[in-house]
Amino acid sequence: MKPLIRRYAACALALGFLAPAWAINKCTGADGKVSFQDAPCPGRGETIEARPAMQGATPIQAPPSATKEGAFGASWQRKNYLQTQGVPQARAALERHQRECAAQTEAVAQAGPLRRSALAGTQFAQEREATGAERKTACEARTQELREQLQALEKELGAL
Repeated sequence: MKPLIRRYAACALALGFLAPAWAINKCTGADGKVSFQDAPCPGRGETIEARPAMQGATPIQAPPSATKEGAFGASWQRKNYLQTQGVPQARAALERHQRECAAQTEAVAQAGPLRRSALAGTQFAQEREATGAERKTACEARTQELREQLQALEKELGAL
């Protein structure tokens, strides 16, 4: 009895791995109407063998192209940011820095010697000039830095 059970199990397993196929008969009646049935046609007709369109698992679809983006994609968001915030803020920072530098230069120029002696007053004036030159150099370097940043943002905006 056990060999018979093994045979049935083997047959069932083999049938499980086979792709299903169905025979469909396309029959044409005497009045010319077409009908489909699983039994053979009594008159004229043809047999159509139907199989599933795909065997096995559904294939994985390729992800959408990285170059395509929607209406509000990353490039639109970047362009919008640059137009509304990036470039205007960079311009404002440059103008603010230039005003601060001008105010510092003017404040140093208006400050007079605080010491009473002629020698001390001369020494203070020299220190003031040295400090003013250092501040002016630092202001010019920072101004150039801010201009380069603004130009880079404007160039990026132009490319978008």
